[in-house]
Amino acid sequence: MRRIHLITPEDLVPSILQAHFYPDLNHAAFWSPSWDPGFYIALAEAGFISISTERPDLGPILLTELQEEYAVLDWSNLHASRHLDKLVRSGRLAEERVELRIAEDPETVIRRLLDHHRGHTWLTEPYVDLLYALPTENTPGFTLHGIELWSRKRDLLIAGELGYTIGRTYTSLSGFHTRDTPESRAWRRFGTLQMWLLASRLRDRGFAFWNLGHPCHAYKKALGAKILPRAVFLTRWLKAQASRVGRSLRDSASDS
Repeated sequence: MRRIHLITPEDLVPSILQAHFYPDLNHAAFWSPSWDPGFYIALAEAGFISISTERPDLGPILLTELQEEYAVLDWSNLHASRHLDKLVRSGRLAEERVELRIAEDPETVIRRLLDHHRGHTWLTEPYVDLLYALPTENTPGFTLHGIELWSRKRDLLIAGELGYTIGRTYTSLSGFHTRDTPESRAWRRFGTLQMWLLASRLRDRGFAFWNLGHPCHAYKKALGAKILPRAVFLTRWLKAQASRVGRSLRDSASDS
């Protein structure tokens, strides 16, 4: 079983990261009792992706990972499957007046995520409280985003996700879609559509790449993501998250 290491804010200085954490693949999984927003942001800037869990002996804890591999989408590799291409060409987007929105307040997305996963989620109560304490103003630094795909015709939120930008990077945390039930089969592929439209928005705004996190899910590769080892990823990550985009993700121009 992989060892989970305790991590503290004092560990996040460049000398320790570069000498010990980054090159040592045995240092991948970490935990902390801290729910400090500044600590969470520092972890994100260093390339960690953080979730949470409940432990009988510790209660809710922050789980953060410096992954061995990352799924990364470069815009030249963005791919629309045959099914997605058929949906785009069908006229449904115009009929439904589909719109991708970058919400100023992520509360709607967070509530939909909790409902979508119905208790089987790493979104513990302290983690949700932490999310509400994170910056949501559109700045070059860390910004939490609620991504929403709407049918303006029906005033219906179809799909979406929670993620954050730092510099010229975007990282996904979790997503939702309208479930495939007899009443909702009309929305099949719209979850994939949301990701494809978001990727196009990120590309057009000048972001360097999309960090999709763990490489184990097939949908990420289907979208065009490639698997990068930690060292290659971090070289790109540290450069891109320290730079700035020319246009913000939450721009008034429409891309839907």
